[in-house]
Amino acid sequence: MSYAWCFSHGSLHHFGRRGEPWCTATWTWLDGATEDEALADKISRYSGARFLHDLPDDQQLQLILGTEEGS
Repeated sequence: MSYAWCFSHGSLHHFGRRGEPWCTATWTWLDGATEDEALADKISRYSGARFLHDLPDDQQLQLILGTEEGS
């Protein structure tokens, strides 16, 4: 199982394999083998941001362009 935070839906997504995401919105991969580990990674990288507009402008742009470190 692979995990991603979706900044369009404001929730954690579960993907069966990293190469087969089903969501076409704005999301980013998270590190972690469990849901709890993935959520800890999300908090570490994005604090309490739930939606894209909750992030600083430069981080929003990096996510949109897919240039974010670790994505």
